[in-house]
Amino acid sequence: MRSTGGKPWLAGLALCALARAAKADVPMPLDRFNLSLGEFYPTVDATVSAAGPRIAGTDINFERDLNLDTHRTLPSLHLEFLVLDSQGFEISGYQYSKNKRASLARSIDFEGTHYDINAFVQAGLRLYTYSATWRWWINPDVHDVFGFGLGGVYYDVKGTIEGGISVNTESASAHGAAEASATAPALTLDWRHAFSHDLRAYLDFVGVRKPSGSLTGHLLNATLGAEWYPFDNFGVALEYSSNDLDLKAQRDEWTGRASIHFRGPAAFLRVRF
Repeated sequence: MRSTGGKPWLAGLALCALARAAKADVPMPLDRFNLSLGEFYPTVDATVSAAGPRIAGTDINFERDLNLDTHRTLPSLHLEFLVLDSQGFEISGYQYSKNKRASLARSIDFEGTHYDINAFVQAGLRLYTYSATWRWWINPDVHDVFGFGLGGVYYDVKGTIEGGISVNTESASAHGAAEASATAPALTLDWRHAFSHDLRAYLDFVGVRKPSGSLTGHLLNATLGAEWYPFDNFGVALEYSSNDLDLKAQRDEWTGRASIHFRGPAAFLRVRF
């Protein structure tokens, strides 16, 4: 009877030992599962130009020329999980969208004639970026891991501009829009360091290049951050990220270029298991 009653106790002890062993197999700088939800608050510098037989090649800087704000809060998502103890998968993405309208109304007297002038310009810029990456991790010591990954990035960019002017009873207007999207392979290099189980730092670099097709260009991203877990499964992360996106869209009638740079801090709430 004593032997039979001891079996559940022995089974529970064995399960606890296996759970601890499974957790111990994960390097200290990594988690079996990690979900981050937060916001990216970058300074945005965007320049768009188009050139062709009927289009002038003048660059339009959305902040300088159209007073499109340089700061914008972008929702951001990161999901990481280990498939094996030394391999893992990550999904991340962010979106940027902004429209701005500027108006001018004034009167001019020239050579005895009065002119009432009204003009406006409206611009919009939208960017979607999503990525998925498979990583391999190397664990040289207890506190550090180094990784490299292969994946893909999808980006969709759209720019619009509309303007109009009226002088007394005469008026004229124009509208233009361009949109392009593409998927490109990505290479990542990563470093994770654990000062302790609850305080860690990380550095990530992502490079994307699409050399062919109707939409070509490159995307470079570098991120430096730190995470702290005041509770075992819940914590916060602060990071600084720099994103440089340069695209070229080739069409029959025109060639468009977009240079969009995001640089700034981000804050996240994190859940890990």
